[in-house]
Amino acid sequence: MPTRLLLLLCLTAHVFAREPPEVDCLVVHRKYVHCSWNMQGTPEVNYTFYSRFESEKVFSVCSNYLRENNTNTGCKQPYQNGQRFNSFNTKLVHGKQISEKVHELKTKVKLNPPTNVTVQKRSDSNLWLNWSQDYVACVESEVRYRVNNRKWENNQVSTAVQEYCVNLPSSSSLYELQVRSRMAFSCGESIFWSDWSRPVVWGSNNSTDPNRMNKLMPVWTPVLYVVGAFILILLVMMLLHHERIRIIFIPVVPKPSSDLQNIEDWFQFPKGLKESFNYNEHPCLVREYCHVSQSDSEACSVFVPGNESDLSTSCSSSTSTVSTEEEMISV
Repeated sequence: MPTRLLLLLCLTAHVFAREPPEVDCLVVHRKYVHCSWNMQGTPEVNYTFYSRFESEKVFSVCSNYLRENNTNTGCKQPYQNGQRFNSFNTKLVHGKQISEKVHELKTKVKLNPPTNVTVQKRSDSNLWLNWSQDYVACVESEVRYRVNNRKWENNQVSTAVQEYCVNLPSSSSLYELQVRSRMAFSCGESIFWSDWSRPVVWGSNNSTDPNRMNKLMPVWTPVLYVVGAFILILLVMMLLHHERIRIIFIPVVPKPSSDLQNIEDWFQFPKGLKESFNYNEHPCLVREYCHVSQSDSEACSVFVPGNESDLSTSCSSSTSTVSTEEEMISV
């Protein structure tokens, strides 16, 4: 029984033993080979790293480890020019655990970002970007620039060229430019671009601060708000002055009750307006003259105040009896 249990534990330990991590290698600026095995996190144990190029017969142990939390996570291996065209063999060892891998480094070259990046406007009125990069004959570059912090525009530059031209730039706009490089096809094209260079700017009084636009906007924003509010108030005052806009406050009219008879109870008139409002008219005198003749012919004459000529108006015969009736009509 103990023998069977011991055998089971050995088999279980072998099954659940953690395999060595995978090694990934990259030629950095054609100076050294950078290999790392922490892509899935920091290893739990320290591995010993061995490597050799195809032209070499024996493995050599790493002399320059990269460490993280006192654990080996990578190695910087010396590199000689032209060795990237040869296969690169690596071996990761911990106790009885051994992991070997063959790397093809031809397309795995990453250059350092270009240096000495400058921008200036020349006598031809164009904007010129210049930079420096090692291995000029084997390097192609890519330039990107944007205007006033808008979308980047990328442009490829031919091999062995280390300048770029922006035609007829506007001095009232802010230009931000960057450049990156990689090994060209003529020297074994790499799939890796270098990192972008530090940004350089031109325009808007030739500021050299790439964040200048971002700094100016918070300063000008409240000023624009104040100017806008002042202009709006000024326009309203001008319209009021020319009686383009009339502001009339109309009081709320209450709902009258069914037994409300007097119009004064409906509205709340100002004192002066109420006194000047007259609900009664002066009485008007109406006189009616009827002339009765012997032939029973009748005629009427109406007196209208202010028109005395109607007093002598009569109908038919000269001999008549006049009866006058007066009525007072009040409106």
